[in-house]
Amino acid sequence: MKVIILGTGTSQGVPVIGCKCETCLSDNPKDNRLRTSAYIKINDSKLLIDTSVDFRMQMLGNKISDLDAVLYTHHHVDHIFGLDDLRQITQKHDKTIDIYGNKNTLDEMRITFRYVFDKQLILHNSVPRVKFLVKANRKFTAAGIEIMPVEVHHGNIKIFGYRINDFAYITDASAIDEKEMNKLKGLKVLVLNALRIRPHPTHFNLQEAVEISKMLKPEKTYFTHLTHDILHDKINKTLPKGIELAYDGLELEM
Repeated sequence: MKVIILGTGTSQGVPVIGCKCETCLSDNPKDNRLRTSAYIKINDSKLLIDTSVDFRMQMLGNKISDLDAVLYTHHHVDHIFGLDDLRQITQKHDKTIDIYGNKNTLDEMRITFRYVFDKQLILHNSVPRVKFLVKANRKFTAAGIEIMPVEVHHGNIKIFGYRINDFAYITDASAIDEKEMNKLKGLKVLVLNALRIRPHPTHFNLQEAVEISKMLKPEKTYFTHLTHDILHDKINKTLPKGIELAYDGLELEM
């Protein structure tokens, strides 16, 4: 199993337009953050979590040219707006890509991407060929891989994180119920959102994310969905053993 963390930034990305803070002016490439997404390859199966706003550049930068399925966490812009660029993959490989998410996520995406279902556009192969597959909060199979959704709170909506084997990916969470925490026991790697230093109403901040990691005790935790509050080298030094900041292009082998 191979995982590439394609993006670790929040909805604005880092650097933020017009900002002159220490992180935004940093020459450390780990402080440059595209919007949050991850690629997972298990044998011949190729999965993506979220088509971020930066999807095209993430595919090009990591030399990824094929996908079998996309797992969506939720419908917010920074996590879905790259969907149209799936068209290059469905055209190149003459395939349909399966798309998974909870009902609210896919209902909202059907509105945002209503043109994808236009029969004339489909006939002329000018839209991505995708199949929307609504999933409840229980195990399902995507591209031959067993997927365990993990339902978390993102403010006042419920969204999905995902566990695949001993790897779990949770982003944009602000709370996780005990039942869902139980799904995250015994992990080798946890990728978890840690937005910023200050508290936030709809995301874990850094300290809250540290506490979640301490409760779950994975072998390794990587923090993602980071604002420009987080200067990579400075903050990384302060984290407990076994916890690190993720960065764009981080590759994990399991």
